[in-house]
Amino acid sequence: MKKIILLMLISIASLFAYEELTVDNFDEKIKDKNVIIDFYAVWCPPCKILASNLEDFDVVKPDNVEIFKVNIDNQMVLAKKYGVSKLPTLVYFKNGKPVNDYVGVLSVEELTATSKENFK
Repeated sequence: MKKIILLMLISIASLFAYEELTVDNFDEKIKDKNVIIDFYAVWCPPCKILASNLEDFDVVKPDNVEIFKVNIDNQMVLAKKYGVSKLPTLVYFKNGKPVNDYVGVLSVEELTATSKENFK
């Protein structure tokens, strides 16, 4: 039972490993950068898998790529603005502008490939 509780805590903690963006700080945080935004919800099991993959990707990602999160339950305006209707969704931004989006769980290898493709 202790192992189950510990795993649940680790899973929840990994959802919050990256800075959360809001309507108030979104534009400033992504300006002039290569950014991957993870649109997620706490209640979404695939989002937890993607969060784990993003943690692994963070170790090997290019230095010029930053990762942020947006909780769609708290930031519905941002989810609507960027057309997020399924979870998890990653939206890639280059210099403050969306360049691509991906729905579903991406592996570390897929995250690496899509980063190279979108942030040339």
